[in-house]
Amino acid sequence: MKKIRHFLLMILTLIGVTVQAQNPKSEELSKLYNTGEFEKVIEKAREYLKEDPQNVDYTAVLGRALVDNGQFAEAIEPLKYVAENDNTWRKAWSAGYLGTAYFMLSDYKNSEAMLQTAMQLNITQNATKYAARHQLLFGFHPFFADWQTRETAHFRFHFQNMDSTNMEWYAKSREDAFETINSFFGSVLPKKTDFFVWQSNEDAQKILKTQIGFAQPQYCVIHASYRQTRGHEMTHIISGYLGKNQVKTGLINEGTAVCFDQSSNNREEMVKTWLKANNAKIDLKDIWVNWQKYPEELTYPLSGLFVGELISRFGKEKFLAFFANQTYENAVVVFGDETNKLIQEFENRFN
Repeated sequence: MKKIRHFLLMILTLIGVTVQAQNPKSEELSKLYNTGEFEKVIEKAREYLKEDPQNVDYTAVLGRALVDNGQFAEAIEPLKYVAENDNTWRKAWSAGYLGTAYFMLSDYKNSEAMLQTAMQLNITQNATKYAARHQLLFGFHPFFADWQTRETAHFRFHFQNMDSTNMEWYAKSREDAFETINSFFGSVLPKKTDFFVWQSNEDAQKILKTQIGFAQPQYCVIHASYRQTRGHEMTHIISGYLGKNQVKTGLINEGTAVCFDQSSNNREEMVKTWLKANNAKIDLKDIWVNWQKYPEELTYPLSGLFVGELISRFGKEKFLAFFANQTYENAVVVFGDETNKLIQEFENRFN
């Protein structure tokens, strides 16, 4: 009899999952979410929750969409509801996303706790990976336990093995760089940038499983070697908050970071040296479209020079208007026929 009851319970459970999975509203929300249409997800999920306020499917996707759309404070309530009232994969994802929302609200204690909860639940592999990845990114991994933290007006610096004098110099130099760069962009960031300063590239590769440095603008996080330029990664953070749904290209996005990196590199000489060594010429439109097929030794200094030319020729206001959609096609819309003239002049300068 017990076996029969257990069998019936399993059937009912499977039926419940199937019905839930076949709920057309849930499927609609899932499809919208997977295509990144977060504002539509938020609108429709709220509409459906008026009819069914305790539906964990609608609530879970609403909470995650709010986080992905940058509405962190609004995401807390729906995510907490799911984390406290569900015991499926939704609970794990909601806990992980709570960790992200709390981090962006500068509630680091709760952020760390919720990411740890998501990892301990270990309900679904992807949710566990999400939590583990963000635990590393946000500096909650045990490896960071002995790092020293210094807080300034725009940053929370986390230093690996650096003495007090160098920490103070480093923090001040980056604060000065931030003020200079953002005087051009005028961005408003949602929180202070967590800036991790690595002394050992080997440690970074081992712990993060990737090369440094890099910036994650959506989280206001930088992981960089102490040797890197003052402005490159923070320019990614600052320019990343010029507006939502930016259409980025390597030529413009990386070029902007190089242009504002505050280094003294002779970029023109770097480009000419590479072209001569490789017996090559510049095809800027092809680089614009096929960024990945060209080496960084060429593309980074070249893109920095080109962005500098765009700003010099068309001015700050037009450049910032163009920046939201960094494609060649939009450049022609914003800058007009002068775009191709500038490209030709730029190519002739090197070819």
